[in-house]
Amino acid sequence: MLTFLTKAAVAGLAVASIGLATNPSMANAEGYPEKPITWIVPDGAGGGLDSIVRTIYPYVAKNLPNDATFVLKNLPGATQTIAVSAVYNAEPDGYTIGQASVAPLTIMPHLGKTSYAGYEDFELIANVFDAAHYIVVPGDSPFGSLEDLLTHAKENPGKVRVGVDGVFNVQHLPLLNLELSAEVDLNEITYKSSAETKKAILGGEIEAGIMPSHIIISEYEAGTLKPIVDVMEVKPDYFADIPSLKDLGYTPSQLFVGVIAPKGTPQEILDVLSAAVDAALQDPELLEALAKRKIMVNYNDSEAYLARMQELDVVNKGVLKDLGVLK
Repeated sequence: MLTFLTKAAVAGLAVASIGLATNPSMANAEGYPEKPITWIVPDGAGGGLDSIVRTIYPYVAKNLPNDATFVLKNLPGATQTIAVSAVYNAEPDGYTIGQASVAPLTIMPHLGKTSYAGYEDFELIANVFDAAHYIVVPGDSPFGSLEDLLTHAKENPGKVRVGVDGVFNVQHLPLLNLELSAEVDLNEITYKSSAETKKAILGGEIEAGIMPSHIIISEYEAGTLKPIVDVMEVKPDYFADIPSLKDLGYTPSQLFVGVIAPKGTPQEILDVLSAAVDAALQDPELLEALAKRKIMVNYNDSEAYLARMQELDVVNKGVLKDLGVLK
């Protein structure tokens, strides 16, 4: 179970400073940054991911040398591929980075929806946080469990409407795989955002929807929404008693969000950026702010981030093949 995690204290910044001073290979980063760094956000201003980035970036800037500043650029849409494509097309000079989830890097490329081949066309700086997503029903729903919902769906094919934020993303794939494994026919309704999905559930337009755990916590506490199963591998401590797809014998998904850069960005600059992200995610003030928002901080350095991405890419490609989307 993943809860609000921090890494053990490390001397990331000290290592970076020593490296800059003593290692000739770090010479190119000595004056970095000399101008503002553009941070591309795959979400609209005021959106959930946008607000998280706006919470984090001042702490990253504080841990960069030369009074570094960031300029945030919002590029929402197309399952984050618009923003990720902008990172892909940027100069690899350390002055463009981006926030990215896993769908634009491990799903959309397999569907031929991107100009880039996949995660391997980027420099993976660090993972920042993980997220759990739940199938949620109204508080007064007769479905008290996933089994209740699936039983009703089998008796009423195509009648149970389930809202998702997009097609073939990290919400949609586990739902499609659940339908295949449980041999049920659900009626998937696509919305533009979790806010729209929540509104549709509360308004009685749909019987269920998939939403991030931190979006539904207040409605859960008020009794207006009821999460019945986690579709991701990670599980927040405040929903510890609610089963996951994995607990019930089905295939879960994963959602982790990190910082990426254009392929070819000099390693010495990537090291500086990675150290700054690491230090930021150890700042007690930032951790408190993220904990209040129920964000599951999970720092992974570039090596661990890459390993997770490689593993998930294989899993998602396999699910797409099982669904008949890929040959």
